[in-house]
Amino acid sequence: MTIVLISDGGAEQHACRLLADRLEQQGQPCLTIGAPAPGWHSPWPAGRPQLEIPADALLGTTLLEEATAIGLFLQDTDQLDRLVHGYRELCRHRGRKPAPVFSGPLAPVVGDKLISELSSRHRCDLVLLHGERQRQEAAAMRFNWPASLKAPPLVCGGFWFMPERPHLGCLSGGLSTPPYSLLVLAQQSIPTQIGAKSQMLRQLIRWAEASPQWHVVIQRDHAWNDDEPWIPFYEPEDWTLPPNLGFGEPGQMLTLLSNCTACAGVSSPWLFTAMAWGRRAMVIGDFGIHSSQGTSGFFGSGAMHRLRSIHQLDQLLDLPKPSQSWLESMGWAVHDGPARLRRALKEITP
Repeated sequence: MTIVLISDGGAEQHACRLLADRLEQQGQPCLTIGAPAPGWHSPWPAGRPQLEIPADALLGTTLLEEATAIGLFLQDTDQLDRLVHGYRELCRHRGRKPAPVFSGPLAPVVGDKLISELSSRHRCDLVLLHGERQRQEAAAMRFNWPASLKAPPLVCGGFWFMPERPHLGCLSGGLSTPPYSLLVLAQQSIPTQIGAKSQMLRQLIRWAEASPQWHVVIQRDHAWNDDEPWIPFYEPEDWTLPPNLGFGEPGQMLTLLSNCTACAGVSSPWLFTAMAWGRRAMVIGDFGIHSSQGTSGFFGSGAMHRLRSIHQLDQLLDLPKPSQSWLESMGWAVHDGPARLRRALKEITP
């Protein structure tokens, strides 16, 4: 019997491929399904779902009938709700027991964002979180839920959305001598303030000019098309970039993370990867600790710094390492997430 993993976005498809790989290493067959996204560039290595079918077209097929469990990782949470409801209604109509449905946020979240993520998945049979901190927060939040609103079980899956480790021989960052490299994770809609991305680029230019022994690479952490600049209305001719500053190419994310000396970003989930892989990490704190900026989860990490506190990039070498207890509580302490998921699914399977 097969676990079917359904996704609708680049990050979701990449995460589902990683989860499927780890489940199949344990002898659990998986099938990844996702909508095709022609013309979009991805920061992750090339790879597609095994079947390219939009999620809303699955109810008219027999693909779900032999599933042991169904994992739904969709950006459109309204579609997730419709798909769960429609699938169960079809099973009821055909006199079949539905397979358990599970889902969860792609990256570790806390506070208001965690409440939102749980609320959008209340129809699921199981919710996949990351670490003990999220599990404890979620349990506290659901303490006074009405009895009529069934709370799905929670399972800590660790950092299942990212590779456990780089490929053998690829972790070559952290050099003790130049040249050094700084990887800057550029998010699609964060920071939210008008002009904030331009502010960041100007600071990166100043850093690169003041630190010629460093290479600075800006890499988007999301899929994009040719008509979508990182900075709204960005025109290359309006900016003069130093020779040691540039933009990463599609498919380079994991290579850049493996080889960088330091990594910086506002709240990209790939900051967790950089920290777990031992890179120097800087969470840019200039835009506040807010749910809207995605920075709430990084409170307590010890990795948040202001842009103006760094005058030249060699100072990144002296940054303290993130709090190990914080990193472990956010999910890095869990290294058997797929096995935990399988056990939890067996417990709730009729």
